[in-house]
Amino acid sequence: MTFLQVERLTKSFGTDLLFEPFSAQVARGDRIALIGDNGVGKSTLLDLLRGEAEPTGGDVRTIGEVRVAHLPQTARLHSPEGRTLWEAMEEAFAELRRVEARLRELEQAMASADEEALRSYDELLHRFDREGGYRIDARVRSALIGVGFDEESFDQKVETLSGGEAARAALARTLLEAPDLALLDEPTNHLDFAALDWLEEELLAFPGAVVLVSHDRHLLERVTNRTWEIALQRVSTYRVGYADSRALRDEERRQKLAAFEKESETIERYKDFVRRNKAGQKVKQAKDREKKLERIEAERTEPPRDAKRISLRIQTGRPSGKRVLSIRDLAVGFTLPLFELPEVDLYRGEKVAIVGPNGCGKTTLLRTILGDHPPVRGSVELGHHVHPAVYTQTQEGLHGPGTVLDAILSRTSLSISEARGVLGRFLFSGDDVAKKMRALSGGERSRVALALLSLVEGNLLLFDEPTNHLDLASQEILEEALVAYDGTILLVSHDRALLEAVATQVWLVEGETLRVHGCGYIEFRRRQVEHADPESAPPDRPGKARAPQPSTRPRKSRYHLEREAASLREAERAVEETEARIAEVEAALEAASREGDAARISTLGEAHRVAEARLAEELARWEALSARTEEPEAHEEVSR
Repeated sequence: MTFLQVERLTKSFGTDLLFEPFSAQVARGDRIALIGDNGVGKSTLLDLLRGEAEPTGGDVRTIGEVRVAHLPQTARLHSPEGRTLWEAMEEAFAELRRVEARLRELEQAMASADEEALRSYDELLHRFDREGGYRIDARVRSALIGVGFDEESFDQKVETLSGGEAARAALARTLLEAPDLALLDEPTNHLDFAALDWLEEELLAFPGAVVLVSHDRHLLERVTNRTWEIALQRVSTYRVGYADSRALRDEERRQKLAAFEKESETIERYKDFVRRNKAGQKVKQAKDREKKLERIEAERTEPPRDAKRISLRIQTGRPSGKRVLSIRDLAVGFTLPLFELPEVDLYRGEKVAIVGPNGCGKTTLLRTILGDHPPVRGSVELGHHVHPAVYTQTQEGLHGPGTVLDAILSRTSLSISEARGVLGRFLFSGDDVAKKMRALSGGERSRVALALLSLVEGNLLLFDEPTNHLDLASQEILEEALVAYDGTILLVSHDRALLEAVATQVWLVEGETLRVHGCGYIEFRRRQVEHADPESAPPDRPGKARAPQPSTRPRKSRYHLEREAASLREAERAVEETEARIAEVEAALEAASREGDAARISTLGEAHRVAEARLAEELARWEALSARTEEPEAHEEVSR
């Protein structure tokens, strides 16, 4: 089923063209990756699709009645003052709550054997069940826990939420509303790894259509099945997901380049023939070639154009000693420790992914290693000839009144000409170098930070969310630079694609402890999945006994235990709600039986069967969660 029809749509701002006319459609089941460099018009195109911006030309038509929800980059949860987070989520089910209230009214009316009330009740009851009325509370809990809230936050007033919390809540409510078409602009902002996994599953199961703008390559690769790319003032559409669209784009470029080169060879050959035979015996053939030449040049294939890209190479300078970092009995935090580290030695060439829940102290660990923040106890010692270089997510010192050029000149001994050359490699040319730092976008400021990093000879790099604000192409260039880098890296990032490509080991903050996993990020994730679901692990080979081995599975973190406990409480409440509903129906059935009301008995009997089936599903889910949380390790963690 088609929701939107895009016909020859184009948009300009004055004389600045965003994109040429293009046509496309959005249908049920489409999960479209809308990609392109920063500033090419992705958010503007979303506004055009939802009718909040006027096109310069063309049209966007909805087919029938289409419910559209939009989650902007700066999403905030809008709800009447005084409402709690839970109540704001329930607003997504306002219509179902009205149906529920009407059912209660009709139950009173049916006491007088009102046949019209009986018919209305039957219709509304089926609608209430079909649209998930019995699962409202369970769905709200699941969504809030999914985006990272704990149950203690459910009663928090909406106006007291922080910016990140409000953005996460807005995402949860957008998905709870279950629109026909969801337009999501950077929905992964403020999400931790568990919430990113939850979002992936929600989008894969989403019954409508999604247009997704995101810098999260992992999310785009896993979720999308269509791609729209804005580049060089054109919108190219691909009927495949993000990863496959890159291969198609490269093949299209190769074919266009081959056609252009073949035409160029033909043109040169014809020109040479005309020059040699214009006055000779083959003058007639020469004139014929001239006509063909004119036709070819009039219909000439355009050479493939490529968008400008940054050029990044990170220098290591003098190699460090073999041992880069020694950590002994370290407690990271403030007055009280956030977490502790055992004895850790880091050696030259290792590239470490530091992962853990938001707010667990990963940035504080980097600052402690640099010496910018004192440890609660313990020591950090850098090895011989270790020269750290740091890239922070807050980009300190790059928000002042100076210009882009000043930012380079004040931190290096480069001449103005040399500084301009460096900035040119990071897409600052001409008057761009005179832009004020405080007026830059997040992406522009990130490019300045990368330019500065390229000028530093550091053999230990400390990165804190380096892909924030970078477009997809720049993320890939940074990834290539880090893979090629032959020094040592400590990397804090939510960019799972970057971690998969770069990391050689993982430091996981679990509750109050940091644990070192001596494997790459992909293997680390595989082990986590096996630990969560042992049945998913490959079976032993038959005929070969394995010697008993000590367990190497990572212990569940307090964070994951709390998530599991919250899910169990959610399942318990769902069971209690369904059991209460069954008790209500049974009481109504007894009353109808005493009154001999056959029609009402039939209706309530159907409601009872529906509720019993629902209870069986809820009990199965509760039993599965109970089995998972009753592992001995879980009891050990919770009892601490």
